[in-house]
Amino acid sequence: MKKLLVLIMAALMILAMAVAGCGGDDKKADNGSTPHKEKLVIGTDADINNLNLQKQQDAANNVILKNTHQTLVFFNNGSQGKERFGPGLATDWKFVDDTHIIMNLRKDVYFNDGKKTPMTADDVKFTLDMAMKNVIKSALAGYVKSTVKDKYQIEIEISSYNNEFIQSLSSVPLSIQSKKAYDDGVKEPWLIGTGPYKYDKWVQGEYCRLTKVKDYWGNNLPATENFAPGVSDIIEFRPMIEASARVMALQAGEIDVCVNPPISDLKFLKDDKNITVYEQPGTRLFYFAFNVEKKPWDNQKLRQAVACAIDKKSVLDAALNGKGTLQKTILNRGLWGFYDEMPGYDYNLERAKQLMKESGVTGPIKTTLTYATGAPYEQIATVIQANLAQIGITVDLVPMEQAALKAACKDGKQSLFLWRWNEDSKVDFVYRDLFYTGSGSNYHHFSDPKADKLIDDVATLKDQNKRMEAGVELQKYLVDECPQVPLYIANLVVAYNKDLKGQYFYGGGNHDWRHAYIAK
Repeated sequence: MKKLLVLIMAALMILAMAVAGCGGDDKKADNGSTPHKEKLVIGTDADINNLNLQKQQDAANNVILKNTHQTLVFFNNGSQGKERFGPGLATDWKFVDDTHIIMNLRKDVYFNDGKKTPMTADDVKFTLDMAMKNVIKSALAGYVKSTVKDKYQIEIEISSYNNEFIQSLSSVPLSIQSKKAYDDGVKEPWLIGTGPYKYDKWVQGEYCRLTKVKDYWGNNLPATENFAPGVSDIIEFRPMIEASARVMALQAGEIDVCVNPPISDLKFLKDDKNITVYEQPGTRLFYFAFNVEKKPWDNQKLRQAVACAIDKKSVLDAALNGKGTLQKTILNRGLWGFYDEMPGYDYNLERAKQLMKESGVTGPIKTTLTYATGAPYEQIATVIQANLAQIGITVDLVPMEQAALKAACKDGKQSLFLWRWNEDSKVDFVYRDLFYTGSGSNYHHFSDPKADKLIDDVATLKDQNKRMEAGVELQKYLVDECPQVPLYIANLVVAYNKDLKGQYFYGGGNHDWRHAYIAK
């Protein structure tokens, strides 16, 4: 247990120091008075697909929405000497008992609706109640109801004690929305937030533009505050799915930030005196997975055989030229309870062939591997296709546009598939979303009473030693059941204009651009 705790603390310290060293001091220095370019342009590697907060869960959307909206609880990843979670639109909270939480709200917040409508407890209740009717209801697991106590105080009732319920309120899709905007029939009311930026224009596939709120409620807050005003006058996000296009745009000065530049181009970018290349350990886990409802992948021994046949090092080298960390467990690094000491499945063809015999599955196996088009999935798929051929499994590769892939996985149409998952704040967002019976993100279609019980234990056990034991047991159990094969955690790599200031990076890519600007 001592070894486990040391590993956990080390991982958290590395992550916190990495993020803290990435523009934190610049954030304090400005607040809009330093001369800067009017527009900050960010080239992203994923397309924006939905800006309706509660009807989406994609990081590409959340990175935009965290500029325009704000949450009850603020998640800052533990950088700058702060706790990872702190006051947001709620100033404080306390558990009255195991199932009732009293929250007090800021009294100086108003919505960017042109009318300065105050944000009150009615808006909080409206937002949380609405969430239970939408795709993000898993983020509020255990929520029962809210009761408005007065204009700036609300009581939240949950079904049972939950270790991470407060943390869940920092989730971007749970940002507080305006009840009045919905009641008044405003077109696209979900675009109205309380943040330092507001929505201006979105041309799908081309750009999404945000403009600084001139009468923002937090304009007089110090730059060190979580809700300090933005700096750039305009922030523009430009999806550029083709990695080489992002690199060329950065070098030409068309964009200021290139998210996830191709590893093959890093040397050229580092040689460019006008560009900075930043790298740190990441938190995003890439994995290979099975639809366990489809034969023959309902066979645990066969799944384990496949796991032993995958050469993870070759996968990492092909995908990222080795810029990442191989992994055995299904949990993202840096999260509470991370444990990677189980035997797992090293590349071992003899063991793979023996497990295939034990599976009882006979005859040639022909299957499909579905994945999102483009890097790194193309490279990963090609290596795995060759790996599985060595144990007699013929794999047809089926690339899909990402939205179509998600729909296919949710409907259970896939056999084998590639996916990635990033979580840097809550273990329940991994365990419950990916492995709990009936979860909308459980693309493995895995259902197991023991796993469900352990997931509930991790969420609800008050004794932190027993909770830790349950978490370790759960990770060992899921690795043994093998609904997925964890491959690697990708390093975070970002290239940007050398004059970029105030940037705030997260290991999984959920960056905060509110205080970033290009200094003149």
